[in-house]
Amino acid sequence: FAVDDTFAKYTVVTLHSMIKNASKDYDYKVRILSTVISDSMKEKLYALSNDNFSVELVDVTSYLESIADKLPLRHYYSKTTYYRFFIAEMFPELDKAIYIDSDMIVLGDISKLYNTDIGDHYLGGCHEQAMEQMDVYGTYVEEVLGISRHSIFNAGMMLINCKQFREKKVLDKFISLLGQYNFIVTQDEDYLNVICKDHVYWLD
Repeated sequence: FAVDDTFAKYTVVTLHSMIKNASKDYDYKVRILSTVISDSMKEKLYALSNDNFSVELVDVTSYLESIADKLPLRHYYSKTTYYRFFIAEMFPELDKAIYIDSDMIVLGDISKLYNTDIGDHYLGGCHEQAMEQMDVYGTYVEEVLGISRHSIFNAGMMLINCKQFREKKVLDKFISLLGQYNFIVTQDEDYLNVICKDHVYWLD
């Protein structure tokens, strides 16, 4: 997860649904990327840990500072939506990871998603319905991003191939694009779709 203090309360709900439906056959490690989370909210999040679920809050402030020289001058540090780009680099021990937004309910065992074999694709994602169902958005991605409206994935839930993200330097490509384009419609989703074009494993 990537959240700020305002959105953390929704993460509690998402996590509760995830834990409720998780298999007892696996151990789950949840990392919540943030810069500022109140002590009271931290307590609520940590309280969700159990025998096979660990919840860890990861302060990304120092990491942001360590790559500050690579970032163009933008209002970047307040945009938690971009933290998902850091996952592969921040956790080099991971070959893959699930990123999920905090406005979701998990209805099944999330390990089934994690265990999906996506080969050497950069990530596993689902088709973004807004681009297919609303012509104004479909036209936008085709004319601005250069991607078919039928080939856009939703960045709110991704099975990230961390190994490929590192090998293909996805973070560096993102930083480079920040200096060239200011995508403002779906922000991180726009950048991710441009970078991962033709390298997406389509999930149901």
